Amino acid sequence: MATEAAVTPPSAETRPRDEQAADEPRPGRRSRFSTWLRTPGAWIEIAAWAALVAFVVFSLGIPLLGQGTFLNTAFLHDFAPWSDAAKSATSTSNVYDSDTIDSGAPQVALLVRLAHEGVFAQWNPYLSGGTELGGLPDSGAYSPLSLPWWILPLSYAPGVVKLLEIVVVTVGMALLLRRYSVPRAGWPIAALVFSSSGFMVAWTNWPQTRVAAFIPLLFWAIDRAAAEKKARDIISVGVALACMLLGGFPAVVGYTLFVGAFYFVVRTIVAHPRMREMVVSLGIVVGGLLFGVLLAAWQIVPFAHNALSVINFGVRAQSGGSGALGIGALVTSWLADAESEQSRGPIFGGGNPTEIYSYVGAAAVVLVAAAVLIRSRSPHRTGAVPLLIGLLALSVILVFLGGPLLAAVRHLPVFDSNPIGRMRCDVGFFAAALAGIGLGKLVEPENLRAEFARVRRVAPLYWIGRAAVAMLVLAAAAWIIWQTREILFPISAEYVHQVKLGVLWTGGVAGAAVILVLLAWILRSRIVGLVAGVGIIALVAVPAITSVQAWWPVASDASFYPNTPALNFLKKNLTAQQRFATSGQSTLPGTASYYQVRSLTGHTFQTTAWKQLMTAVDPASATTPTYSTLSPGNLPRSITSPILDRLGTRYVINDPSYPLVGTGVGGPAPVTTDSLTSTSTSVNTTTWSGPVNGFQFAGPANLVHVQKGMELTVSLIADGTGKTLASTTTWVQTFQGARWVALKGDSIPTSTSWHARISITGIPTGKSVQVGTTSAGLAAVNIYRPTPGADVRVVHTGDATIYQLLDAGDRVHWASNQSVETTAKARIATLQDPATPADEVVLSSPTTHQADPQGTASLKLDASDVNATVVHVNATLGGWVVVEDSLQRPGWSATVDGKATDLVTADNAGAAVWVPKGEHTVDLQYSTPGLGEGVVLTVASIVIAAIVSALVIVLGRRKRPRGRLAARPRQ
Repeated sequence: MATEAAVTPPSAETRPRDEQAADEPRPGRRSRFSTWLRTPGAWIEIAAWAALVAFVVFSLGIPLLGQGTFLNTAFLHDFAPWSDAAKSATSTSNVYDSDTIDSGAPQVALLVRLAHEGVFAQWNPYLSGGTELGGLPDSGAYSPLSLPWWILPLSYAPGVVKLLEIVVVTVGMALLLRRYSVPRAGWPIAALVFSSSGFMVAWTNWPQTRVAAFIPLLFWAIDRAAAEKKARDIISVGVALACMLLGGFPAVVGYTLFVGAFYFVVRTIVAHPRMREMVVSLGIVVGGLLFGVLLAAWQIVPFAHNALSVINFGVRAQSGGSGALGIGALVTSWLADAESEQSRGPIFGGGNPTEIYSYVGAAAVVLVAAAVLIRSRSPHRTGAVPLLIGLLALSVILVFLGGPLLAAVRHLPVFDSNPIGRMRCDVGFFAAALAGIGLGKLVEPENLRAEFARVRRVAPLYWIGRAAVAMLVLAAAAWIIWQTREILFPISAEYVHQVKLGVLWTGGVAGAAVILVLLAWILRSRIVGLVAGVGIIALVAVPAITSVQAWWPVASDASFYPNTPALNFLKKNLTAQQRFATSGQSTLPGTASYYQVRSLTGHTFQTTAWKQLMTAVDPASATTPTYSTLSPGNLPRSITSPILDRLGTRYVINDPSYPLVGTGVGGPAPVTTDSLTSTSTSVNTTTWSGPVNGFQFAGPANLVHVQKGMELTVSLIADGTGKTLASTTTWVQTFQGARWVALKGDSIPTSTSWHARISITGIPTGKSVQVGTTSAGLAAVNIYRPTPGADVRVVHTGDATIYQLLDAGDRVHWASNQSVETTAKARIATLQDPATPADEVVLSSPTTHQADPQGTASLKLDASDVNATVVHVNATLGGWVVVEDSLQRPGWSATVDGKATDLVTADNAGAAVWVPKGEHTVDLQYSTPGLGEGVVLTVASIVIAAIVSALVIVLGRRKRPRGRLAARPRQ
């Protein structure tokens, strides 16, 4: 029987090297981790990630644990009616983020609440006669980072949003610096520096930071597209851009694309010497940008419609080389206020700190210098530093210095209508990326002495270049020191001491950072390198953590838009046919969206026609282009405007300490004072009789402040019977000068004699409150009586004063008379004329319909849908249904009994619908202009991208060669 030949396995010497390697046992994960852990770079990396985690914990930890809210709603305590309800005036360290509380959060809350009820709120009926909402990106609610608002409790969501911002920044920085071959230790430091930079800190809870958080990801995508020429990067660029566009602040997008274009051009030229390759890269980036716009088209198309029809960019126009932030703002890049005053008051330049604060940190500035000076010992490191330095310099010049360069770019879109200071987002990004590179080079530096030894044989040109760079860095350092010294001179005396402390602190941090960098660069010691790396990480992290404390106060959950007696009064008594108006900052006009009560005033974009009505009521009502409220000083006159009655303004809310509405009647002048103390708490006034809206008494000449507050109680007491006719109590923290007190005393009979008792409780022992008195020891007061013929009375006092306008009409009403005025001036004059009948509608142009003055109608309003106004009409003769909302904008349409009809401009800002005799249903609907087209473009782009991606994957698998099978014989 034949024997089978034995198969002799090949020897180790004859086997291929790759097969030998395959047979060799590979080190396990634990072994590799142990080896990595023994390297100095590992501990520096661990320290860097720990620093980023510490930043999150110490800045966001409390609200993330549910012990308070990250939205600064303690700010509400400084305004009526919340201050009285909370028994507290503001103690928040940041008084410059009011827009987030007064506008941003309330609108997002309204949108989310209605979405949970199954309603897509395209229209917000609660502010300034109505305004666009869900169809526009302005609120930032559609940013991917806003997801917590949709799924978490409203008070908890802001902290998680900020956490997601930091996560996205970290991912973007890690991906970008990985492309630069920066050691991993540099990634979290870059994320930390950018997350704690001035723009990202000061604009927190605005949409701005949710847009800027994607800047690193956009640059990563652009870098990939420029260098690799892969079609997949159309999606990378597009998704990053779409996330930014959905964030709701296009200025940040425009500024970033501007510097991103320079980055792409230089990066492409360096990566591809041939024109064909450059064109391919350009096609990929342009395709990605187009894809991003299409992904966000469902919001961008409506935004474009609204920008062209509602927003007045003329008031935002920017031109010339002025308007840069100046050197003082640049100094805040390294000189954060040692006592955290930046968010409480202007120290540098006298501007709004939110618009000028530019912090990146002294240690980060040193790391930027290290990125420029130190060479990495790894030969494969890419040369991104010169490009990033150039873009950082360009951004700094535009933002802080201005001049001819700024004048030139202001001919570009975005630059011509936005403050250049908001480009600080890009300054912070470039500085952070360079700081991350600098730490990476510090982890793996080419020793300075080794470099000297190596370059002895290099051409002199190299030495000259290195020396020039070193001289530039030294010159920049000297300039920084000089400007830091110069900033002390224009500062007012009250801030000099604290700024000096800041200078000393910053100098110590910078000096320590420089020493650590030099030690790691010069000495060949692993221990020194480890200590230097960990030390400079601490110098970055600790100031970053301390710098955000004042900017990011944590408010109690109880402060998150609480109800108060005044707000409950409005919600109980206002119907869908009525609205209220604010005076000053009472109730903060934009919060009406949160409480869902209709307001004449508000914090939102407004049409020109609505602004004309508001200006006619009160010339001082427009405090900013988007902020309208009645001026307290003008309220006695403006509250009697017939336009308020026509617009359905039923109530006006006022701070309880503001001057009163009514006819003033002077009383005896004070000749002395009576001191109210903890034991002697009250004083009576002189005797009066008849109806009254309130009175004014003279308080102390010098400020009396009680941190815990006092309670001011005023009672009207009938002479003889001692019956209390009216009474009010208000929490007060300070007294100084004249004090007004409103009372519900308009129904007191003329024959009834009364006096008031003024009581102040809560005065600490040792303090007193002086009240002006007559020689008889009675408080001297001036009273305010209801004005004869006026339609105003006091209906609520205490936490706020609420006036009722008795002649206020309905927001939706019937008009059986009409007139035509073709100019805004003539229309306003007619509406202001008290002789104009309430049932007369003022049209802007002639119409074929003529209302019959003999006609009447009953109206039944259905306002259950925020996007519509439905009216059931029963008319005896033909006439007009008039809607006194801000309807002069695209998007509104009308039907009568389901048939389309004209929506006629009425009463300057509203609209009217002709209704014939009989029973009819009038339906006004709002649909965001461009939303349908935008949705089609977005869906089509997603479908096409999915199909193309699937085809590429399938075809790629078919073309991929099969892997070789191992040629080993079977055993």
